[in-house]
Amino acid sequence: MSRLIILMYHIVDHSLDATEAKYCCLPDRFDAQMHYLAHCGLPLVSLDQLAECRRQGTAWPDHGIAVTFDDGFADFHANAMPSLQRHGVPATMFVVTDRFGATNDWMHTREYPKRRLMTLEQLKDIHQRGVCLGTHTRSHACLPELNQAQLDTEIRDSKADLEAAIGDTVQHFAYPFGQYNEAARNTVEAAGYATACSTRSGFNRADVDPFQLRRIEVYGSDSLARFQKKLRFGVNDMPWYFTPRYYLKRVGQKLGLN
Repeated sequence: MSRLIILMYHIVDHSLDATEAKYCCLPDRFDAQMHYLAHCGLPLVSLDQLAECRRQGTAWPDHGIAVTFDDGFADFHANAMPSLQRHGVPATMFVVTDRFGATNDWMHTREYPKRRLMTLEQLKDIHQRGVCLGTHTRSHACLPELNQAQLDTEIRDSKADLEAAIGDTVQHFAYPFGQYNEAARNTVEAAGYATACSTRSGFNRADVDPFQLRRIEVYGSDSLARFQKKLRFGVNDMPWYFTPRYYLKRVGQKLGLN
């Protein structure tokens, strides 16, 4: 049974305040996580590899782990890139194409601190060093609130913008805020992307819709042990009762009780 895992990160840095702490993975903690991925025995895959499987009509890997980042924060260049290269972990970065070198203004109204986003030069640099670049719309828009013309601008035009900027094909998309509807999903497919990532947790099995890929979010508070459990169970949140309840359910299934 396929259990392909896609991890989602935002910021690899110390949090500026409590509001963003959930989304900030400390650099040392991130490095330990990448070291674990490199030695855990599961294949490390890129979204480009998944796109190639889809293009050739071949099966996706039964098991594997892909690493993704949303938004394009500048800390990635200084804090995440060295660990990814040191441990040989492929990654995909989803960027907001109208905000190169600017700040995360879509978060200011929600009282999150201002953070710098990578410049186009920094994005070109990480792309040349092997990071796959995808889009996260032009303005980090909430897609279900848009009409079709606006969807085309945010989804189609962001793809064209990034392709022109880096001189390469862009195949991957991530839904801002994890929000999408059928119109948004269909616009992504029609625009020529190969995959789109949601924020719904879980494993990606063989029959998954490539435009509704599931991701497991890594929180700033996740210890290495908790990180390992997320990989094992395919969930974002791990309350204390989750593990015993999971195994009781498995036993019940084997005994035909549920």
